[in-house]
Amino acid sequence: RGEFETGFERGGQTREHAMLVKTTGVKHMVVLINKMDDSTVNWEESRFNECREKLVPFLKKIGFNVKSDIYFIPCSGFTGAFLRDRPSDSRCEWYKGPTLLEYLDKLPPFVRCVDGPLRIPISDRFKDMGTYVVGKIESGTLVRGQILTMMPNRVPVEVLQILNDDIEVDGSAAGDSVKLKLKNVEEEDISPGFVLCSPDNLCHVAHVFDVPLV
Repeated sequence: RGEFETGFERGGQTREHAMLVKTTGVKHMVVLINKMDDSTVNWEESRFNECREKLVPFLKKIGFNVKSDIYFIPCSGFTGAFLRDRPSDSRCEWYKGPTLLEYLDKLPPFVRCVDGPLRIPISDRFKDMGTYVVGKIESGTLVRGQILTMMPNRVPVEVLQILNDDIEVDGSAAGDSVKLKLKNVEEEDISPGFVLCSPDNLCHVAHVFDVPLV
């Protein structure tokens, strides 16, 4: 007891990790209430419910749909209880749900927007015998030699090289994190947050936008 409260107080790792998960675009999250076998807890259902009830308002606040996207599972990282196998301990008979692996196996497959317009937000750039950018393909497909438009400065660029996990490939698609060697642009003219798009389907540009701060 007490470790959950330490991690959940303002600035604690539990809050920080939940926010990081949400900002990276994770749709489904399993919350494992760990150390339920600790002698101060002894698999008490009331302690599990207490932790869950404290987490739910915060998870709603940062944008999760708790009813459809969040699932709580009591567990013990030390014994492996409810991670892969269901324990025989009578003290945890109150939990009738799936183990972690059972729940993961039942999750719907994530659908990538492969047929959508090409969007590659740039997270970094560097120079190495040419100009390289780093980003994740959020939608669409990409092939070597393709002409793209870099937004918001509307600079046309050519993709000379595509690296996926530092392996050169001829093409990539939505969901892939890539390094791209670009022609017709210098490193100093690129800023993180710029977006590579198809010339015939550019992303929207705005000077002002609303954002919820959590």
